[in-house]
Amino acid sequence: MNVSDFMDESELFTLLDKKKTAVWRLRKDHGFPNPVLTHPSRYSRKAVMKWLEEGGVNRINNLVVCTIK
Repeated sequence: MNVSDFMDESELFTLLDKKKTAVWRLRKDHGFPNPVLTHPSRYSRKAVMKWLEEGGVNRINNLVVCTIK
């Protein structure tokens, strides 16, 4: 892995247009990836981009289909 594989918090906040508390809530409630390094926090660029490509907060984690008879 090299430096460009990681995203620091300031880059992440700019990309998402969110602040620290909002990113914490995304992790807690919407499956946003946890940081891979802490102090200072670094996020996997690949994991963040995958989360966004899959729809971010609007992605469907578990689609349950049921039929009513």
